[in-house]
Amino acid sequence: MRPSAYILVCLLLAGVSLAADPADKVFISEVSYDPAEGSPPPFIEFYNAGKTNVDLSGWRVRIASRQGIEMVALVKDGEKMVIPSHGFYLIGRERDRGAWSKFSYKPDFYCELSMDFLKGEGGVIVELPGGQKRDAVGWGPVRWPYYEGTQHPGVSRGHSLERKSGPNHNEVNGNSYDTGDNLTDLRERAKPQPQNINSPRESPAANTESNAWGRIKAMYYNQ
Repeated sequence: MRPSAYILVCLLLAGVSLAADPADKVFISEVSYDPAEGSPPPFIEFYNAGKTNVDLSGWRVRIASRQGIEMVALVKDGEKMVIPSHGFYLIGRERDRGAWSKFSYKPDFYCELSMDFLKGEGGVIVELPGGQKRDAVGWGPVRWPYYEGTQHPGVSRGHSLERKSGPNHNEVNGNSYDTGDNLTDLRERAKPQPQNINSPRESPAANTESNAWGRIKAMYYNQ
């Protein structure tokens, strides 16, 4: 077998392994980092494109913000923190707990992260309990590893950064488009839409690119 063919087989086998892991179907689906008057406070939202629920207990969120690099573990007094199949999970700041009272969907987890993002650059990473990077969303000239492929240029004040459902975004097909490139996979959303575990489920789009292939491209080709 030629070396190039051997490498391709290995990558495809790695992709099968990744795709079989339920955690590999959890994505950072929306980030609001520069809220305007009347819009929700800053938030980080996850989407589970898989067919099974995923326990997020012990997962970690890292952000690049005005305060530098911050990290928080998703723990809640020993309780399981589960993101449902085809559902969402919402993270907000503890200091905004009162401000969320006017919105339909409130955070499932209030954390001590400042979420004091720089307007021109920033990034969010979610890690598995063992420390492996699961997903990343970055905008502006934020440094590696707080993005995948190419950073998104960023959004206007009051807008949010949302992962697409597929090449042609559909509002009811979740947020799991992953080619390993933030510029390709993310879009600017004019009106932020925070969703939590009680929000309606959304089945992932049939034309969503293979998550495994997206991870391979990000890992081996920096795309």
